[in-house]
Amino acid sequence: MIVFIYVVAIFSSAMIFGEIAEKFKQPNIIGELFGGIVAGPIAHEIFSLILSSDHPFFAYWRPEIIESEIGILIEIGMVMVMLIAGLGTELEDLIASGKYSLLPAVFGVVLPLVLGYSIGIFYDYSQITSLFLGASLSITAVAVSAKTLLDLKKLQSKIGTTILGAAIIDDILGLIILSVLLSLVHGETFSFVEILKIVLKSVGFLFISVKLGGCLLPKILKYRLKFGKELRLGIILLVMLIFSILARMCGLHEMIGAFIVGMLLKKVLTEAEIDSLVTWGLGFFTPLFFGWIGFSVTFSSVFSVLMAVILLAAIIGKVLGCGIGARISGLSTKESVAVGIGMNGRGAVELVLAGVGLEFGIIQQNLFSIIVFMAFFTTLITPVVLKMAVREPQQKKIKRIKKEGS
Repeated sequence: MIVFIYVVAIFSSAMIFGEIAEKFKQPNIIGELFGGIVAGPIAHEIFSLILSSDHPFFAYWRPEIIESEIGILIEIGMVMVMLIAGLGTELEDLIASGKYSLLPAVFGVVLPLVLGYSIGIFYDYSQITSLFLGASLSITAVAVSAKTLLDLKKLQSKIGTTILGAAIIDDILGLIILSVLLSLVHGETFSFVEILKIVLKSVGFLFISVKLGGCLLPKILKYRLKFGKELRLGIILLVMLIFSILARMCGLHEMIGAFIVGMLLKKVLTEAEIDSLVTWGLGFFTPLFFGWIGFSVTFSSVFSVLMAVILLAAIIGKVLGCGIGARISGLSTKESVAVGIGMNGRGAVELVLAGVGLEFGIIQQNLFSIIVFMAFFTTLITPVVLKMAVREPQQKKIKRIKKEGS
């Protein structure tokens, strides 16, 4: 029963505040994140005022306990976000945006990495601790950007496809950084041959999955009269999970596999089937996933000068780095700024890095808490600022509507 209590508390709070955010014409992801905060740290603080410190509530209402109970639902929510993002993205547009995606991804990793490393050295941390700090600032959470673009109906815009393309490249770069740091932790030597293997395996998965999936999926699902709706839905979800597993086996995040499946299925499924998947995913799994992000944030041990410096470096490094890369690639200044903002959210990979560093004693609890807070804060502000960055001027919007009507 305790599992259902956890799910009801996080899901209902995220759903309610998501609706409130939409009433105020904000992306509902903002409300979902805040709903998680209400169910988590805020509820914890309120109950600490009325309950004794040894009350059973505090033993059960801890992120690590709850994650052990509902972790699988959170993981599925993450891949469902990316499946839906893929269903809203044209593969051809994503490939065409490749020339705009590479430099934002590279610049957006290198600049925060250098800034984070420099801060660590300045504060007298060891070189490996400084590297962990820099790496934690450098990697984008693609699910946040994808959901925000989906809310704003900008997935198929030049900005949207550039951000998603850059996020895929960012994931490969993050994998390389993670592998290098893990090798340093274990005292191993890391060669360029290993880096080449990672790149080839990742690119190979992307190429083969697009080519092979593009051939097989239409053949599997084209006999829609022979399959009932339930069986077709089961096949779709099975394919998503298989691609997610294969992505992880190739070193990429499961979300990348789900995103590719979504793009491939877009050409195969009917509008009604796509609507059903989107409704089902956005109705349950994504509020639970983003509510969990808000629930798991901790505010203890973070309010310090070091926290402010790291947070500023994370935002400036990612926005400036990606923005410069996008501008060099040929995007306009406004589009470049929007790409930088869209790449600013952090998430799972950063927390994996921070967790490994904490486990091996490379970073201490206070630095770990700062990194977690940085990941949450950048995730929270990304939808708000991205909405402002991609907002169409009213005069231009009126002209566009008149043109479409004529």
